[in-house]
Amino acid sequence: MRVEWSRRWAISLLILVGLAIFVVRGAASGAGEGSVIGFTHADYSFSASRTIPADGWQRGPVPDFTLLRRAAPGAAEPVAWVRFRFDRRAAGPLPIALYVEMVRDNLTVMVNGVELYRTRAEKDDPTLAWNHPLFVPLPEAMLRPGANELAFRIETTTPQLLGIGNVRVGADRPIRSMYNNETFLSTIAPQIVSGYLLIVTIGAMTFWVRRPADRSYGWLFALGLVWLFRNLHYFVQDPPFEPAAFWIMTTDSLFVLLAVAFGFAACVFDLPQARRIQLQLGGFALAAIAFRHVLVALHASELPSFALAFPVSAAMILLMLRACRRDPSAAKWTMFAAIALAIAFAFHDMVFTFNLTGGASFYLLPYGGLLIFAAFDATLTHRLQNALIDVEDVNLTLAARVAEARASLVESEAARAELQIAHAVDLERERIMRDIHDGIGSSLLTALVNARHRDESPETIATLSRSLADLRIGVDSLEPTGGDVVALLANLRHRMERELKGAGMAFVWKVEAAPVLPWLDPIGALHILRILQEAIGNALNHSDAAQIEVRCAARDHDGAAGVCIEIIDRGKGFDPAGVSRGKGLSNMAARAEALNGAFRCDSAPGAGTVSAIWLPIAQARVGR
Repeated sequence: MRVEWSRRWAISLLILVGLAIFVVRGAASGAGEGSVIGFTHADYSFSASRTIPADGWQRGPVPDFTLLRRAAPGAAEPVAWVRFRFDRRAAGPLPIALYVEMVRDNLTVMVNGVELYRTRAEKDDPTLAWNHPLFVPLPEAMLRPGANELAFRIETTTPQLLGIGNVRVGADRPIRSMYNNETFLSTIAPQIVSGYLLIVTIGAMTFWVRRPADRSYGWLFALGLVWLFRNLHYFVQDPPFEPAAFWIMTTDSLFVLLAVAFGFAACVFDLPQARRIQLQLGGFALAAIAFRHVLVALHASELPSFALAFPVSAAMILLMLRACRRDPSAAKWTMFAAIALAIAFAFHDMVFTFNLTGGASFYLLPYGGLLIFAAFDATLTHRLQNALIDVEDVNLTLAARVAEARASLVESEAARAELQIAHAVDLERERIMRDIHDGIGSSLLTALVNARHRDESPETIATLSRSLADLRIGVDSLEPTGGDVVALLANLRHRMERELKGAGMAFVWKVEAAPVLPWLDPIGALHILRILQEAIGNALNHSDAAQIEVRCAARDHDGAAGVCIEIIDRGKGFDPAGVSRGKGLSNMAARAEALNGAFRCDSAPGAGTVSAIWLPIAQARVGR
């Protein structure tokens, strides 16, 4: 079971590995298709002029996202000019293009003093492009054979960040490849991740509404909402409201996200005084937001406000680590690893934003939600799988209690009292059936729907589907049939016919009226259903048959009256003498023996297979 549970967690890691492969392959695809000129330094000028400044230029490195500190202090709309020079001949004979790794709010591109492109058609255009790369073909008519000048006028309408990313000039194809890779990682992939978060968030809300006492679902729901809002500014170009307010709210949401993520961790890890920790995290978020606004008002760097997250994160990591050591389960260690990686992604983005050190050329925080939600999803699936394993134990325990009650009734009470107890037993059975169906069954179905919506692997979906079918068959065994084996077969047909049709197999029904089996109780019903389920599963997996035929009729065996049920396929069959008796056939024979019945399996190469179980009408009660 741990292998199955770990497989779910591995899916998220494979997604991240796939992203890395995408980047490497994209970079390789551009190699050898033309020259690319990269710039490590540029000339900077901080003039509000609409034309290229004649003087005041200073040399500096590229990329640089700290230009706000060097722009005119107190300016309502700080402006920076960035200038590059390149030789057209160094880019090769092919048509060339411009690539800018990351563009801020308002950017104008000028080639040899002539405007070529601007991110906003008008000054008041609300479009945001801060996290989008830029690809612009450079017309040959605007270029000179030798030295050329690129100038960027960068203006921010929300005085939070001001800077420029890596700049490349070169042949169209490799430049376009860089642009496509960056667009996928900075916008498309976060949109995919956000879609997954939306699905899981809705699932968490559903669980929370049904089980409000389990606060982990409520915290997961809150975390999903905050994370989805936080992710909006990574790929939304047209804000739903005023751009400056949208930018402020999404920036402040980082502190809220950190507080909610750690509040969720306090609940999941069952930390001592979790309520107090969650209140303190809320206070931290409010204080950090207020501190950031003070720094912005003073035109100072916002870095100190974000640095407050370091001690808070360190303290929470220590508390989670202590909880993992106290309860070293795979689920908690996995969640710890997911939260720790998400925190690492957040700090990577912080040092990347403030140009403190190098790193990935795109923001990683959107992928942190994928890790945390996938870890919780894997944990939930693990719980459901364990619950499914317990269903049969519950069924057997219930049957044992019923048997004890009936035995005690025969010894101590009259027929009327026995009928009253039997009625009470039926009510208890129905209640448990409802609990299993509405509880475990609903949770398992929700997990299956979520898996289908986020395009999980066919193996995962098949496992959940089989688990749901097993649960339903187990519940069917609890249904009172009054010894009617035909009714029991009808329930099996209802459960299996859709799966057979999905596998391209016809279900031929040749069931005749059969005598009532007075001894048929839930344990016996479960044994019969498991034998037939195994026979149908063998036909599905091994026979290559076009149809499965089910027969049921009264038949004597060794002079005793009974009922015979047969599962027949017209598939390829097998040689019983050349195949060792598998565990499945042994289990089927053992179940038939527990019912004082008989099991046989007849087959020959090319002649199909017949699996049959004979059940006596009257039998002595035996332990099962």
